[in-house]
Amino acid sequence: MSPVLQLGSIALPTYPISLLLAFWTGLALSARAARRLGLDGDHMWNAGLCALLATIVVGRLAHVIAFWPAYRLQPVEMVGLNAQAFLWGPGVLAGLIAAAWYIHRHELPWATVLDAAAPGVLAGLIITNLGVLLAGNDVGAPTALPWAVEIWGVPRHPVQIYAALGELITLTAVLAALRKPSKPGTAALLGLLGWGLTTWLIEPFRAGSSTIMAGIRLWQMIGLAAALAALWTLRRWATPADPTPVVEPPS
Repeated sequence: MSPVLQLGSIALPTYPISLLLAFWTGLALSARAARRLGLDGDHMWNAGLCALLATIVVGRLAHVIAFWPAYRLQPVEMVGLNAQAFLWGPGVLAGLIAAAWYIHRHELPWATVLDAAAPGVLAGLIITNLGVLLAGNDVGAPTALPWAVEIWGVPRHPVQIYAALGELITLTAVLAALRKPSKPGTAALLGLLGWGLTTWLIEPFRAGSSTIMAGIRLWQMIGLAAALAALWTLRRWATPADPTPVVEPPS
């Protein structure tokens, strides 16, 4: 765990740096995939920048609204640079809407754009998970297994590494799918399948997780639903349609 990167007299927080690196790497990889698929790679950069701006603004604004009593006493903190003063849920939702608006506005083929975005998203998730591990956030449950990592003085499941490995395997499958002719949307569905299975499998090893009725882990159910939906669609595409019967004219 190394939440701060020390460069001489300069201390840089590793988590925000990992987010920036994940964003840049993800868009660069997506732009490259887009060009392979016949799209202008600049569209991936533009859509990504729109999403980033919306995510930052809405995520920060949502935090201000949620903790308004504290901000009312210190209004200057509203424009502070604290990376923790941010709500991911509203921010990411706003980012997705902004990216969708850009794709619709420029009449881009949805399936092809999602195929191009898949490797970038997965690469970004891998880097982000490593940054989360270094920062000591989103920790795993305590364990005595030999590969446990000590976070805040407690040996824990390295769930961030589990997630990064699952995403790396998925990224390999997605890149392989992009190298051969396939139906538009196939690579994106493979990415969704791998992400869903990874989330479903590792969620029980997290120390804290949002739960719904009967203690069911929310993200585990989301991962399972995503994996099943992607698998069903891929299987449906792979099944040839029944040929239309030929009706012989009466003699």
